[in-house]
Amino acid sequence: MRKAKKKKAVPPALQNRLSELEEQAAQMGFQVHYDLLEAAGLKLKGGICKIKGEYHLFIDRRNSTIDRIDILKDYLVNAEKIISDYVPCNEEMMKV
Repeated sequence: MRKAKKKKAVPPALQNRLSELEEQAAQMGFQVHYDLLEAAGLKLKGGICKIKGEYHLFIDRRNSTIDRIDILKDYLVNAEKIISDYVPCNEEMMKV
């Protein structure tokens, strides 16, 4: 039987910074999700998706708090460019 890994305690200052960035993202219209991002053996860092007119930012939940902060900061700093450059996927693009 394997022992469950213990999560390291996150320093309050880092947790507060992450919460601030999540709040900033919400004010900018981004919903932040932490999920297991893995497809066909590829581990993904994160990404933005537009669903029913709302922007969703997905970040891999396995990332450390520091990595989550860095990823979130990067997306928020570049939010305007990301939104203006966003290319929606349609059914024609999905046909192989």
